[in-house]
Amino acid sequence: MTAFGDDMLQFVTDMIKRYLFIIALMFASMVCRAQSLSLEELQSLTAMNSDQVHNYLIITKGFKPIGNTVLNGKSFEQFKSNRISPAIAETISLGKTNLLMSGNTTRQVIYHTLRVQDINSFLAEAKRSTMTLVFQGSDAYQHIFRFDNSLFMAVINVGLDKKSGTVQLDEK
Repeated sequence: MTAFGDDMLQFVTDMIKRYLFIIALMFASMVCRAQSLSLEELQSLTAMNSDQVHNYLIITKGFKPIGNTVLNGKSFEQFKSNRISPAIAETISLGKTNLLMSGNTTRQVIYHTLRVQDINSFLAEAKRSTMTLVFQGSDAYQHIFRFDNSLFMAVINVGLDKKSGTVQLDEK
């Protein structure tokens, strides 16, 4: 072969490698999806009215309503993510709306996941946010991280088995 032919063969080989790498990255991003919501989105849910919450979770994020439940004497509406495997589905529990004296509404948001990657992502987001870590400890079942700022209080629990976790977010 000529020098031109060798250069052309090398060019084609390099292009094929690049395309295969890009395809592999796209496949990996589809398989390794992160949690459906970010910490900032959970914060937004605390101030939305019921119609906004339904539109956002059901239409935009693909969650399904799964009914109501009572936790610690409070009524919550629950939603489940549309992840392919039910074993890794996320659950969002939204407390009843409270009307503040200012006229604004607020609600408690509880996010639960069975994937430690999701909860670790929330933990990293909280550490990068404007919230300050005010408590870190453990009990018999979980590691507990409490973050606080002038607007929100977040408690992130990571199971000691590192198989699940919860984010509880309250607007002050």
